[in-house]
Amino acid sequence: MKNINNFFILFLWLSIACSFGVLNASTLNDVDVYQSTTSLDSHVAMDELEFALIPLTKTELSVEVDAWLFLLKEKASIVSEAEILVSQKQQSILAAQEISDLSEESAELLHKSKADKAAAAQLKIDLAEINALAKELEDKKAQQAVKTFTEAPEKLITLAEKANAYSEKIQHRRELLIKNLTLLRNDKNNTLERFKLVLVNWENKGGDAAELHLYANALTGTSVDLSDSSAAWLTIKAWLMSQDGGLRWLANFIKFFIALILVYLLSRTAGKLTDAALANNNNLSMLLKEFIKVSIRRVILVIGFIVSVTLIEINVGPVLALIGAAGLVVGLALQSTLSNFASGMLILIYRPFDIGDIVEIDGAIGTVHSMTLLSTAIKTFDNQHLVVPNNTVWGTTIVNVTGSNTRRVDLVFGIGYGDDMDKAEKIMQKVLENHDLILKYPEPVIKVNELADSSVNFICRPWVKTENYLDVYWDITRQVKEEFDKQGVSIPFPQRDVHIQQS
Repeated sequence: MKNINNFFILFLWLSIACSFGVLNASTLNDVDVYQSTTSLDSHVAMDELEFALIPLTKTELSVEVDAWLFLLKEKASIVSEAEILVSQKQQSILAAQEISDLSEESAELLHKSKADKAAAAQLKIDLAEINALAKELEDKKAQQAVKTFTEAPEKLITLAEKANAYSEKIQHRRELLIKNLTLLRNDKNNTLERFKLVLVNWENKGGDAAELHLYANALTGTSVDLSDSSAAWLTIKAWLMSQDGGLRWLANFIKFFIALILVYLLSRTAGKLTDAALANNNNLSMLLKEFIKVSIRRVILVIGFIVSVTLIEINVGPVLALIGAAGLVVGLALQSTLSNFASGMLILIYRPFDIGDIVEIDGAIGTVHSMTLLSTAIKTFDNQHLVVPNNTVWGTTIVNVTGSNTRRVDLVFGIGYGDDMDKAEKIMQKVLENHDLILKYPEPVIKVNELADSSVNFICRPWVKTENYLDVYWDITRQVKEEFDKQGVSIPFPQRDVHIQQS
């Protein structure tokens, strides 16, 4: 019994091993005989083709590449044959038109040939040339008709009419052929587009697609023979009216311009929303608020433009890669500009001044008019417009005259040594008390400060709101002088006593 059980277990293991072997063999065979699935529909949507290629291995993708290459060669060959046929038709048209012209001339020579030997000789030459041109015609019936009419010269006028009608008939067929050629070109270009997608996927998984890319690039585009004006116009017209040609690009450009308008409106709306959100934030300077608003608008515009460009089927990947690679070179070439940029960012962050502040920077005094990331614009009091690089602004001492809400007015008044100091002090104190723009707190300071060469100098220091500084400065200076004059307090000026001693 035990032996039977062992035999059964051994048989079970052998069965399982065999089954796995069969599975493995079948799997290997499936890989070996893998056949292309994506090329069964040459008009498969690009996104569907992309998804279908993702799970495939390098080996499987090589099979797909071969299948799509076969399709592309087949369609390119059809296009080439059609182009050759169009060229042959053009030669037939020219030959028929030449036959028509020569037949008319020969008909005139026929009347002269009976009396004019030269006309008869020229007639033979023209008839021989007509027969030679007939050989260029692809139509055997047309060749036979030319031969028949040249054997009976009296029917040359009929031959001219027949040749002209034949030319128009071939021209009509050629126009239809050119229209079909445009469709064939579009079909070839669609296949080429899908072939390039398969190539890229194969290349991403280790395939060497350099030569195939060269082949694909050689087939890219549509050639137009400008020497043949009628064919060129028909080709362009058919391309403009085709769904995969002009109509497709027209739709793409309409989408592109609509996208640009939407991006512009979105940037304007985002700027207004940002401005409204930052309006009540007192922790940010006007410069920083303006910078944030402008930056948001420009970022939306740049990103929106890049996204919009993809609607006209432009691959922005290489452009972005080129911009990234050129960033280092541009950074080295624009070191001073980047320094100004960094200084501008520091000014925005630390806020040493704001728009409308009166500042002294690098010896220049004026009102901050505007600021960019590279420079600061200052308007002086005599209306000069100064543009100072931000690197200079941040690297020097910044005096913000209007940085505080209140400011002290420093005045000095001198009286004579013989004048009453208490009286002068009371006059100044009364003038300050009567002025509406002087603040009660902090209290004004009036003190004897210096015994100068010709005067006793008082300091007079009232506090005012910053915006009232100059008005108070000018008012107090005038009013103190007027009160000193009224009450007999002198304001001395420098003088020197010269004593002459006679010996």
